[in-house]
Amino acid sequence: MFRGMTTGDVQQQTRGDISALAVWGVCALIYVVFMWFAFTNPDVLKGELGLLENTQTVFLIIALVLAIALAVRKQEKWLRWWLILISVGVFYLLTEETSWGQHYLGYEMGGFFSSFNDQGENNIHNSSSWFDQKPRAILLFGMILGTIIHPLVKRFRNGRGLFDNPWWLAPTLVCLGPVVFSQIGALPERIDDLNLSSMSVQALTGNYRSSEMEEVYMYMFFITYLLSLGRRLKKTAGTA
Repeated sequence: MFRGMTTGDVQQQTRGDISALAVWGVCALIYVVFMWFAFTNPDVLKGELGLLENTQTVFLIIALVLAIALAVRKQEKWLRWWLILISVGVFYLLTEETSWGQHYLGYEMGGFFSSFNDQGENNIHNSSSWFDQKPRAILLFGMILGTIIHPLVKRFRNGRGLFDNPWWLAPTLVCLGPVVFSQIGALPERIDDLNLSSMSVQALTGNYRSSEMEEVYMYMFFITYLLSLGRRLKKTAGTA
């Protein structure tokens, strides 16, 4: 289906990428802002209309626009379908995070949602781990596989990674920042889950759900990946 690629081909596709330093800088800045509120005014972070949830919504909207914009361009068939799949996935996340607009419009839950959702929200992910924790774990695994394991394999195999064909499938190292910060953000909840102490780390840092910060960076990963892909596609078209 896809032709084989040499080391030179792979290196060509990663030239002209977005700035990894800029991505790390944005990640750090966002983290500093969140931590400042966590210790000074944690209520700003909490709730469906808090800073964390609103940041997630903004990031998902940006990612959706980027994915659709790339998909409508005249690209190869399988790349277009990959971008359509990303668009559908991001749209699902966006509608679920906002409970199909319920969080902002304030309407009551109704329809088929009321038959299985016990939290009074118009969404699916509260009904089963198959619509929440498991997809989240798959996404996180893909992020780690693509930004940590894949580049390491390429380094020790002279440019040949785990999945080089098609070249646009794998993220580049510029996407590592959101992955690292997603796990830094989730640390308080991870530590509390270990039950090593009666003292809650989350309580010490404002008692917000640190998993929400993890999601912020997971959604930022989509933006970074799509910006990187768009830049590399443009570079490839310019050198073709």
